[in-house]
Amino acid sequence: MFTALVLPLVLLAADDSRRLDDRPRHPLAPSLPTLTKQEEARIDAIIDRFIAADIGKTDPATLKKATTELNRLGPEAIFNLIEAFNRAANLEHSCPAVVLGKKISLILGGSQDVELLTFAKENIGLDVTGKRHLATVKDLQVGCMLRRTAVLRQQALAARAGPALFPATMAMPEMIKSAEKAKAPQLRLLLAEAEKRQSPELLKLLAAGAANPDPEAQKLGRDALARYLERQRPDQLKALLQHERPAVRAGAAGVVASRNLRFGGELIDLLDDPDTTVQQVARRALVRLSRGADYGPGPGADSTARAAAVAQWRQWWVSEGQR
Repeated sequence: MFTALVLPLVLLAADDSRRLDDRPRHPLAPSLPTLTKQEEARIDAIIDRFIAADIGKTDPATLKKATTELNRLGPEAIFNLIEAFNRAANLEHSCPAVVLGKKISLILGGSQDVELLTFAKENIGLDVTGKRHLATVKDLQVGCMLRRTAVLRQQALAARAGPALFPATMAMPEMIKSAEKAKAPQLRLLLAEAEKRQSPELLKLLAAGAANPDPEAQKLGRDALARYLERQRPDQLKALLQHERPAVRAGAAGVVASRNLRFGGELIDLLDDPDTTVQQVARRALVRLSRGADYGPGPGADSTARAAAVAQWRQWWVSEGQR
């Protein structure tokens, strides 16, 4: 039966500069991108190589390689996988259909796309006349129904929390815009979906959530942003101290402090940041870095007081042998 595992999207055409999640949506599954004919052919070739290898037409090394290629396919390959499963289910050999069935189960088990789950339920087992794999066909069909019911229930709960919001069907730019005003239950769904996609735009969505005016949603966004920043390398954190979003600058400064990274010059620059929260996070980071010295500025300090504080901190930083 299904397990709640989501496989990462795989960009099948290396020379295609568009990201899969920013492409036009598939007419049968809004959560998936429309693929080119070349990408469809590449998926079919991978699946066909696996089936040929698995039924003994090649050596063990080729089978291992073909299985690895199959496992790397992402959710965008689901239509090809269903068609191949139906073909394999009519073969006398047992292994190809079993492996393809597990692959399909993994993908659909993590899907929140009602249209995709409906399509899968109606098409898995289509034109399968062999009896050997009827149990696998039935398991997959029942799994589709159960997953679809669970998704509809989740969407109903989200709808009661505010305007209907179904992240699985949304492109990242739309999700980022929604994160700025979403209520906490909706933002939780957006964050969960965004983290599955492993998109480079994830930081933008986290920053939007952290700036959400709703206190509960803002806390969700800031916690998720903090987890993201904790995973970054020191050089990445240094760059993020100059990010356009105040929430990111403040979050990065907080992580710099917790790791005791010696980015004194960058933190001192933030003392005159336009955002008062960033100013105070940078101040606390400097206090920790200096092991207790505190030259301000205090909350609500005017430009003159901030300039004086910056001057004192720079003098301290030079005394530490830094510039």
